[in-house]
Amino acid sequence: MDPEAVSNNNESTEASTTDILTESAPITPNLDLLKDIELQVTLRFGSAQMSLKDLAGLGSGAVIELDRALADPVEVLVGGYVIARGEPIVVRGIYGIRISEIASRQERLMTTSLHAASSEGNGA
Repeated sequence: MDPEAVSNNNESTEASTTDILTESAPITPNLDLLKDIELQVTLRFGSAQMSLKDLAGLGSGAVIELDRALADPVEVLVGGYVIARGEPIVVRGIYGIRISEIASRQERLMTTSLHAASSEGNGA
C-alpha cells in the first residue's frame, strides 16, 4: 500500500473530526425540513432537593431555596438538555431571556450524557 495514500487518508479523517469538533461541518439541505418543527423551550432558574415530608408540608407563601445565586445565568433547555444560558428579562409584562452564551457542542454532549444517566436511574 502506498504510504502517501495512507497519510492522505489519515489527514482526511483528522480534518473530518476537526470539522465535527469545531462545528464547521456543512449543514445538509435535509436540515431545512426540520426547521419548522416546534420544540418546548424551558428556562431553569435552579433546582432544589427536598424530602417528601417537606414537599407535603408546602403551602401558599412557602419559599423553596434554589441552588443558584440571583446573579447566576438562567439555563435554556430543549428536550431536557442545556443549549444556552442568559439573563431573565421582562418584555411588555412577559418573561423572556437575553441569551448571553450558547452551550458548546462538548458541553451539550456532556449534558446529554448526564441526562441519559439520570433517566436510566429513574427507570425511564
